[in-house]
Amino acid sequence: MIGSGKDKGSTAASGEQSWRELAGPRKKRINSPQARKRRQQKLLKLLGLLLLVIVVVAAIVVSVSALKDRDEAIQISTPSKPIERILFETDGVLPNNWLGTVVELHAGMSLMEADIHSLKADLEAQGQVKSASVARIFPSDLKISIEERIPSLRLAVAGPNDTRLLKLVARDGTIYAGVGYPKSMLKNLPFVQPYLSSEGKYLPMRGIDRVADLLDYARQNNPKLFNTWQVVSLEHYTGDLELPGQIIEVRSTWVPRIIFSAGADYGQQLDRLSYILSYVQQRGNPSIERIDLSLRGSAAVQFSSGRVGTF
Repeated sequence: MIGSGKDKGSTAASGEQSWRELAGPRKKRINSPQARKRRQQKLLKLLGLLLLVIVVVAAIVVSVSALKDRDEAIQISTPSKPIERILFETDGVLPNNWLGTVVELHAGMSLMEADIHSLKADLEAQGQVKSASVARIFPSDLKISIEERIPSLRLAVAGPNDTRLLKLVARDGTIYAGVGYPKSMLKNLPFVQPYLSSEGKYLPMRGIDRVADLLDYARQNNPKLFNTWQVVSLEHYTGDLELPGQIIEVRSTWVPRIIFSAGADYGQQLDRLSYILSYVQQRGNPSIERIDLSLRGSAAVQFSSGRVGTF
């Protein structure tokens, strides 16, 4: 027989071919101090990450809950004190006490309560003010800067009870009541006779910048002559240089009527006027009624005797 029955399976259960032997030897867990330290570090990192996630989630929940429960809006304001000083500066003649008649600021008003845009509009509504700037200077100062219009002419208007009121006319045609000007300055400004329309109405001042150019040129280049000018008549000057025949008439103590072309070169016209006055003076200074400088290339002079000369 090949083998007896009592020996069946003994070799497979306990011999070298068992499953433990086939799986190989079992690995032992390293339990050195370095290994334990590494395991502790991994555990601490895991716990830290878990704690961070919990904190972030809790913060989000609290923020959302706070925003839902909050009824009033968040207000952010700049620290502001009651206005202590108003810093006022101007390039003209307006006095400090004038400011109090225009700017309304109640006692105890804080700097942030002052409406700087409304204040600017109120200031620029005054005819003498060309432009204004209003700025807050923290913590308690309000700065107001003014650029003033410069008057070129005086205008006499009828007031109540047959009184005569004095107004001023700026280069841009603005008419205003002047404040703070010395009398000596106003005395040197000629009066203006406005343009009267065909309907018998005085139109708004137009083209005054061209009139002011004539006055400025005469003042700078021949002040002696300019000081004799008393009235500037705009009877034949609409302010529109595109229209023909636009003339500016000056009435002076030397010559009752001096006529300038509004569209021609003022330097040439004033040079011709100076020559005529010098020429007439050298010939006994006969009385002159009218000098017309508006002619092209020449001037017509009308003497009191009735004689007319061309220069």
